Amino acid sequence: MANLFDTILYIPFFNILVFLYNTVSFSDFGLAIILLTLIIRLILSPLSIKTFKSQKILGQLQPKIKAIQEKFKNEPQKQTQGIMEIYREHRVNPFSGCLPLLIQLPVLIALYRVSIAGFEPNSLSVLYHFIKSPDSLNSLSLGLFDLTKRSIFLSLAAGGAQFWQTKLSLSSQKTQALSGSQDKNPMAMMSQQMLYFFPLITIIVSMSFPAGLPLYWIATTAFSILEQAYINRIKIEIHGKPEPNRFNPPNR
Repeated sequence: MANLFDTILYIPFFNILVFLYNTVSFSDFGLAIILLTLIIRLILSPLSIKTFKSQKILGQLQPKIKAIQEKFKNEPQKQTQGIMEIYREHRVNPFSGCLPLLIQLPVLIALYRVSIAGFEPNSLSVLYHFIKSPDSLNSLSLGLFDLTKRSIFLSLAAGGAQFWQTKLSLSSQKTQALSGSQDKNPMAMMSQQMLYFFPLITIIVSMSFPAGLPLYWIATTAFSILEQAYINRIKIEIHGKPEPNRFNPPNR
């Protein structure tokens, strides 16, 4: 399985990285990492936006789902049927956002490995024959950061970027929760906790690895921030007509 992963993702990504290093990144390995990350994220952007849209639609349906849960809190079967009826009426699949995430995960893992692998022994041995092997890789990026060493500044910057991205996501969920109900949205409450937890974990992990990792994380999080800002500006209307729900019939 590991060999298959390397063949399909890691080795091609590493070859692209070295190609970028040799050509458009001015022999700056850090800049090559940023460019590769942005290229891959741009390719995956339609999947990411689809995931964000799915989450936004589900957020808009939370007040209705909450009402069903309260009404049938002692009847799990009717509760499930009622929630599925809401999904059917509004033509939404609660699992529609999972597939894009599953597709992106191995790609992001490969990008992470590529970002810290360039200076490992024998790393250039996996280059294709048509990719020029550089005599040596310059570990100094942007004239400031040695990618072979840990960087407190880049680690803090990665944590700050993660905080910003999580806050954008949280602000979207707060809007959804307040628009339909005064009750707190459980998803928003969880995101509130993650607002500080994720950045802290990002800083701790980044400080445990060479600077290539936080540099990669800054680049991929910056792209996520742009995606989140874009989707937050889109007004998404849930599908379906306001037809009576058999689990909540109109008053007579």
